[in-house]
Amino acid sequence: MLNWERLLSNWRCPYPDQPPGPSSASEFRTDFEADYDRVVYSPPFRRLARKTQVHPMAPNDHVHNRLTHSIEVASVGRSFGRRLANWLCENGPMPPSQSGDDVVWTLMASCAAHDIGNPPFGHAGESAIREWAACHEDIVFPDDLEVSAATRKDVLLFEGNAQGFRIAARHDNPMVGYLRLTYATLGGMVKYPWNSTDDRASAQRKYNCFSCEREIFHGVFERLGLVADGEYIRHPLSFLSEAADDICYRVLDLEDAAELRIIQESRVRSIYAQFLGDTPSASMPLSMLRGKVVQRLIDESWKVFVGDYESIMAGSRATDLKSSFDGDLKRALNQVKEVYNEIFADHSKVATELGAFKALGRILKALCNATSQLARSKDSSELQFVSKRCLDLAWPKDHVESNAGKPYEWWLHQVLDYVSGLTDNYARQISREIEGT
Repeated sequence: MLNWERLLSNWRCPYPDQPPGPSSASEFRTDFEADYDRVVYSPPFRRLARKTQVHPMAPNDHVHNRLTHSIEVASVGRSFGRRLANWLCENGPMPPSQSGDDVVWTLMASCAAHDIGNPPFGHAGESAIREWAACHEDIVFPDDLEVSAATRKDVLLFEGNAQGFRIAARHDNPMVGYLRLTYATLGGMVKYPWNSTDDRASAQRKYNCFSCEREIFHGVFERLGLVADGEYIRHPLSFLSEAADDICYRVLDLEDAAELRIIQESRVRSIYAQFLGDTPSASMPLSMLRGKVVQRLIDESWKVFVGDYESIMAGSRATDLKSSFDGDLKRALNQVKEVYNEIFADHSKVATELGAFKALGRILKALCNATSQLARSKDSSELQFVSKRCLDLAWPKDHVESNAGKPYEWWLHQVLDYVSGLTDNYARQISREIEGT
């Protein structure tokens, strides 16, 4: 059985000259409160304000972006955290060294950081990076430069969740905004506890760890007690952070679609009524109706969590909580899937995503060419004019010069750090600047 004393570890990834160990909390702020603060004050979190949630480059400011979505997910996470803290205190497994607030702050931090590695243009950005790399392997993986099979997988199966773990766990590049969160918060973020070389990564197109973070990932999960028979087990908090994300995007994306006139508001009301199992008053504001749906989904997700608590703590459950829904809730979720097919086929979304492929491809081409030249010469002063200028667009000169001797494989992940950190607007701007338009 998993142990909450270990699951709420306040260890952080060590600096090179230090051994692993707990961080030093201040008198008035716990390590887990500090995690939440690190997230909300970080540049990667702020940049989510200009990253697509579902509707790219929306002209309506009411429509969700990744930042507003993440804040709402953290709010639902707080509700789950308070329920769990109260339940653990009443049922006895809460370790004496921890308080209920530790559970709440850890879950809020995990929820706030859950999208922090997502590239511009939403999931279309992930697809653009993968597909452009697959179509241009000669540029991304030059024959004369060594790139391991594992790193190839990292790029060809680029995943925002793995990029998020990289940002949240590491410490060695403050310019990117690495956060070095506690092990407990990192565990709460991980929905897919395997790396890019695992067969599940290819089958599901989902994973939570790049090859270059394998040692960090193993250290985190081993400390949390989440390793059994050579396999990694999901942290119990990850089921609740995942549920918070599912609730927010499945409910609120419909409201956004109505706001943008992609679907009729009456249809959204009908689906909301299905979630509630009745037909609410037509005069009820849509926002109030949505609030009732969110509360119903919180309640039902919590029932599943508590009902399957023994399996979760035994490490035998892997599927999300909503997979256990039935009846009205299951039918409503199927209706949401149908609406998503219409949303993703909307003309403006399709056109923007085609532009995303072109913009991100242009940036990737420029930076892969420039960093491969740098890896060959080991001296930035010897680079061609265009390559120098492309590197200048992406990184400060001292960063390039101090890391000029690093292998190309290292630089590839720096390229992914840079590209995934771009906002929608800035990706378009950088693409135009590279093109000279």
